Amino acid sequence: MEYIIYKHCLSYCADHLQGFAAEGLPARIEGITKFLDPTIMISQLFLVLVLANATLGKVSSNFNDCRGQFYVSTPPVGFTSLPGSIAPICQMYENYNNPFFASLYHKGYRYPLYSAYILDSRPGDATGASQTFRLEPQLVDTRLPQQITLQPQTETAIRNLGLSGVPVDLIKNNQAINSDYTGSNYHKGHLNPNADHPDGPGQLVTYTLTNVAPMYGSLNSGAWRANEKRVKDIAATCGRMYVITGAVPGNNWIAVNGVQRVNIPSHIWSAFCCLNNNNQPIRAEGSLAPNNANTVESGITIANLQTKLRSLLGVSVTLFQNNCS
Repeated sequence: MEYIIYKHCLSYCADHLQGFAAEGLPARIEGITKFLDPTIMISQLFLVLVLANATLGKVSSNFNDCRGQFYVSTPPVGFTSLPGSIAPICQMYENYNNPFFASLYHKGYRYPLYSAYILDSRPGDATGASQTFRLEPQLVDTRLPQQITLQPQTETAIRNLGLSGVPVDLIKNNQAINSDYTGSNYHKGHLNPNADHPDGPGQLVTYTLTNVAPMYGSLNSGAWRANEKRVKDIAATCGRMYVITGAVPGNNWIAVNGVQRVNIPSHIWSAFCCLNNNNQPIRAEGSLAPNNANTVESGITIANLQTKLRSLLGVSVTLFQNNCS
């Protein structure tokens, strides 16, 4: 099907054309030399905007809407072989049109298997702002808003859509909520840390429960934070740095009222791919930490980290194409 967008219908139409094409919908602009009925003009504009908005999903099949967050636009291989319901998420924030980073979310464990992003070495708030973590509405239903929202807003959107069931239960069936962590003695450990981005929306968007996993407090605020700073210092020597940070599912859970709510990872891992100003790989390393001690093994080769992850996960994984070499 071909969607014909008349460039004289309204200038607002043109503002959406780029997004239209980015979603893979065929579009052709045709000028018109004869009078177009205003009623037809408005109806065609409405159709264009509905179609564009309908295709801009945040829960995105195979990260099709945010592949730029990965080295050579290639997501890691192997993680989707793990059992359970897994959802690729292109992380959006409020009214910004472009995804800020990507997360592969496991609905059963209720945290991401990894988050992938481009590290920005400019100074940012390294201490962490006081933020209420938001939810991902589209894990409940892809017709819900594509931006992360607070729990009350998410529940309202579910009611407005007319979904069957109690909104908070629909949310809890698909993801963690803030109260799951209350009294657990585990931190909401960022996989994509706010400090890896300058102040602004790039930091704020990291405060979503689809970007955190239960992390041993001393590790999160101690050795792991120091390792994040080490990697950020390395990023300052790169033309661009791609980072993937993930969690290895463990055998224990955060329980609420006797119900297993959030799996506690056995390990936290991270890998970076550093490119020069000509987009050529010049350095790549990995890090791995047990999630019950304040210690990190860093400087691991990508090949070695993948071997360790295969042993821990039970599946073979590839983090970067050609191991970023």
